[in-house]
Amino acid sequence: MVFALAANAPAQLKVDAAGNAIFGGNITLESSTNFIGTPGDIPITFKVNDFLSGYTGGSEMGNVSFGYKALFSNIASFRNTANGYSEDIPGDWNTAVGWEALSSNLSGFSNTAIGNEALSSNLAGFGNTASGASALYVNEDGNGNTASGILALSPNTTGDDNTAYGSGTLFTNTAGSSNTAIGAYANVSANNLTNATAIGANAIALSSNQVKIGSGTVTSIGGAVNWGVLSDKRVKKNIQTDVPGLDFINRLQPVTYNLDLDALDGLMNHDEAIKQAEDKLPPKLKAQSKMMREKGRNSEAAKKAREAKEKQLQSGFIAQDVEAIAKSIGYDFSGVDVGETGIYGLRYAEFVVPLVKAAQELSAQNDRLQAQSDQMQAQINELTGLVYSLLGKEANPAALKSRSAGEPAAGGQGLAGSGASLQQNTPNPFSQTTVIRYTLPQTCSSAQLAVSSTAGQVVRQIPLQAGTDSVTIEGGALAVGIYYYSLYVDGSLVDTKKMILTK
Repeated sequence: MVFALAANAPAQLKVDAAGNAIFGGNITLESSTNFIGTPGDIPITFKVNDFLSGYTGGSEMGNVSFGYKALFSNIASFRNTANGYSEDIPGDWNTAVGWEALSSNLSGFSNTAIGNEALSSNLAGFGNTASGASALYVNEDGNGNTASGILALSPNTTGDDNTAYGSGTLFTNTAGSSNTAIGAYANVSANNLTNATAIGANAIALSSNQVKIGSGTVTSIGGAVNWGVLSDKRVKKNIQTDVPGLDFINRLQPVTYNLDLDALDGLMNHDEAIKQAEDKLPPKLKAQSKMMREKGRNSEAAKKAREAKEKQLQSGFIAQDVEAIAKSIGYDFSGVDVGETGIYGLRYAEFVVPLVKAAQELSAQNDRLQAQSDQMQAQINELTGLVYSLLGKEANPAALKSRSAGEPAAGGQGLAGSGASLQQNTPNPFSQTTVIRYTLPQTCSSAQLAVSSTAGQVVRQIPLQAGTDSVTIEGGALAVGIYYYSLYVDGSLVDTKKMILTK
């Protein structure tokens, strides 16, 4: 290999007593075919102040490092990559980029740490990915965690399979597993929850196996379609139809209210959980965490959001009241949600089921009442007809006499085949006047239209002439209500109809 020294510097090449070559000035390769390297499987090593500061790696160990003391103490591990100050990564297949990233690792493997002090306390944890300053900082034996963002999952020590995206996410978690937090400071309420999910800035999951979307200041959550819930009959058992309806719904007390977010914070006790997590960090990181947290909380946007949420008038039920009502009637209602923190919530969609049952019960009651009403109306019509029949006979003794002998009334044909008919009044209902049309045969001796109240009291009797004609009823002479009008021909009832007088 031929070296060409920079043109603006005198060539200085010295060899010391140990045979080391010492260059003064710059080195420039003459062509692209020249290289700086070794002809065999010998890695190139760089040192600063006699400390390892760069190592290209060889085929046997496969370790690569760049930075002051990067992989300085490494002895037996292989296929590690270090970029930044980190004296040793004893485990295998690890990647560390940043000052002190993975600096305490003993036997952990397949970890990736990118950022200042990322995964710096890891001892035996494996399969972790930390991207961001101090991400997974305290992690010692936790496995399969993913943290992206400054201080994300920073206090985690033994928790596994957690996922945290955003600054300070899952900050209180130390031993919990399979938790997910997405959004700045999205978190869990305790250090040992399982399968809790918090989505959105400052969202906090309060219990294991719970999903929370948005913080307490969120005012709307929605989408283009309704939320779908698993309801396949093939995955249900112990199916019963014992859902209470009116007995449950009639006891509920709807209310309006405003949220007290300070009271909510006190119930969650989240600040105390944060402080306990910060105590696991060194003073520098603890101060940094406190500064970031207070900055976000005291921002004008955060204050306005809290004020707006507390001013918003809400409608709903009191969860404790709903729980007490359900228990009082022996109903194990799934719409009451009580988390591990003891904070109550309601699943309002669950109220649809007892509401449907209540509507069905009301419909059945209405059908029974309608049947009773129809029966009573039939009885009223029958009694009214008898009253009118008696009235008509009293007004026509000859008809009474002939009918008592079992003969048709003089000049009449009875009910059937008489040729008489009565039409429904128009308009109906009416408020001023209504017209009643009728048809009488020329052979009838007498006819009259009788109007009576629902109590059976006759309020009008109008004599009629043979032929097709009409009668006008003046509403002003009657009280508002329901009336019945009947056509009598030669003492026999032809038909009865109902009309309604309104204001």
